[in-house]
Amino acid sequence: MSEDSAESPKSSASSPWAKVFWLFVLLLLPGLIVFGAFIWLGKQSIDATKETVVELFKPGETVQTFHEWRELEVAGNEGNILEVATAEATEEFTRKTNVEWFGAIMPLGTTVSEITVPATYRFHIDLNGDWFVESDGSRLMVIAPKLKPSLPVAFDSGKMRKKTKSGWGRWDKHDNLEALERDITLKLNLRASDAKTLSKARDESRLAVAKFLKRWLLTQDVWAAGRFEEIVVIFEDEKGMSLMNTPATMKFEVPKLEPIE
Repeated sequence: MSEDSAESPKSSASSPWAKVFWLFVLLLLPGLIVFGAFIWLGKQSIDATKETVVELFKPGETVQTFHEWRELEVAGNEGNILEVATAEATEEFTRKTNVEWFGAIMPLGTTVSEITVPATYRFHIDLNGDWFVESDGSRLMVIAPKLKPSLPVAFDSGKMRKKTKSGWGRWDKHDNLEALERDITLKLNLRASDAKTLSKARDESRLAVAKFLKRWLLTQDVWAAGRFEEIVVIFEDEKGMSLMNTPATMKFEVPKLEPIE
């Protein structure tokens, strides 16, 4: 009797907490079930909406999307631009990076990215610029406005080739490649404006200016056909060149006189 009477107070003391616990479980479990069902139904609704959108718009059959389409902006040049030379080249760009701490290169390898892209360089002169036209007997001498690159340089992104590799202890090859690609337009513009590039384009440009003058100036009465035998062209920014000592850019065909019978 004494043992039973001793255990009964403990049992009666713990029973209220047990009831609270089971009540909590009974209230929580249905809530979790309802919440899970709500999440599942929401996901099913989103998936169904996606399928409906895909079915309606059929992105695989879309020729032109919002991201691919760009509004064409046209700016007139007032008719003062004469394109005189075009050059095509396959350009290669490389970007190498290392990790440096306090000026010291860490032994984590070198990340190397390379891009190869076809580019089209164009060069022009401003017809509204300063011209010098003089004659020396049968020689027409011209100093044309300076040669300029047409910017930005055009390049064919569809034929662009990319290659990138991270250093052995690095994971930045994609970031390195993106940084290189962002600089392509700037690098091409710098190459087009380089003195060596302009020097290579000048001979073809000189000939184009001579042909332009033949078609335009020489059709005027003052510059009647047959008056000149050759034309020499230099550009205003060409230093150290003289019209008198420069070889002819183009020679005209002098009509042969038929003998009188």
